Amino acid sequence: MTDRPETASRALLTAMTAAGVRYLFANLGSDHTGIIEAYARAQQDGTLGELPELVICPHEFVALSAAQGYTQVTGQPQAVLVHVDCGTQNLGGAVHNAARDRVPVLILAGLSPVTQHGELPGSRTEFIHWLQDTADQAGLVRGYVKYAQEIRRGHTARQLVHRALQIARSEPPGPVYLAASREVLEELVPPEPDQSPWRSPVAPAALAPEVADELAGALLGAANPLVVTSYLGRDPDAVAALTDLCELMAAGVLESAPMRMNFPADHPLHLGYQWNTAGQNPVLGAADVVLVAGSDVPWIPVTNSPPSGARIYMLDADPVKEQMTLWHIPATRYARADLAIALRQVAGAVRRLGGPDRAATEARAQRLAATHQAQRAEWAAR
Repeated sequence: MTDRPETASRALLTAMTAAGVRYLFANLGSDHTGIIEAYARAQQDGTLGELPELVICPHEFVALSAAQGYTQVTGQPQAVLVHVDCGTQNLGGAVHNAARDRVPVLILAGLSPVTQHGELPGSRTEFIHWLQDTADQAGLVRGYVKYAQEIRRGHTARQLVHRALQIARSEPPGPVYLAASREVLEELVPPEPDQSPWRSPVAPAALAPEVADELAGALLGAANPLVVTSYLGRDPDAVAALTDLCELMAAGVLESAPMRMNFPADHPLHLGYQWNTAGQNPVLGAADVVLVAGSDVPWIPVTNSPPSGARIYMLDADPVKEQMTLWHIPATRYARADLAIALRQVAGAVRRLGGPDRAATEARAQRLAATHQAQRAEWAAR
């Protein structure tokens, strides 16, 4: 950090770097003059390493998809730069993909200049600045992002970058959207200390002890316990925790519309996959206790669901799907927690409560292994 004022463009770019953003995938436009100048000056004075590496993309869908992919592999949120309303629209289904796959990505968009007579640096100079001025540009993506905000003054650029990324990274993670006009991006701002040490994501949550005991007790009392998951594998630690719990209980695992590698497919407790099933899944239909651990659509009620008497437990960082307008499963308990931590807690509670009946567990494990083998033979024959 220097004592010299810098533009808001450089301030927000250095804030991205401090927050762990390595790449800025960009499709540039006339609203990005401040950003372009920040990179040009950094190249001139030898400070390009202080900014995210700029990756020019031919289309905004490509840019966001690339940022999503890099984030999924590394676990570090990346950023996308798009051109006003048109660039925001061109993100298209990529915003849906990032949102539904819970991938933290920072989207930064320009806005049409807010002055038209040269009152401020960055004032309108092209006919397109009037045509691209919309009443609610963020509304184009509001239904798919965790946070949408305009940077109204350059002085808050760093703060809002860090706030947006903090929200993006906190469970359940997802994309966030910032927008700023040319005047704001070219505004001079004073130096500030690095804020990244104070902007970590919300710490992962554990189950209340009594809830862990309740889930453990339900599994111990089950004749046919089943775990249903779709995206638990976002966290590799959760895969290990699920494997330990299922082996302890001889509980089967059913993957519903899977989005990750959630459980080893060759494991004898892996009981297959389901998507838009036209009929009842026999594995789900036989369960008396169902633990849904990381799934948006564990089954489709009109065609395929657990028995009416089955007890269902919903375990997730987002157990009631707050951004979905219509959603419900008839769960006995909805619990918000980090999946790896929660599953380890439940396994610990099972052991503390005396563990499962060994003979019953071994018999169930053999039965599930036979089901697993039959499924694999069926898949191989297709």
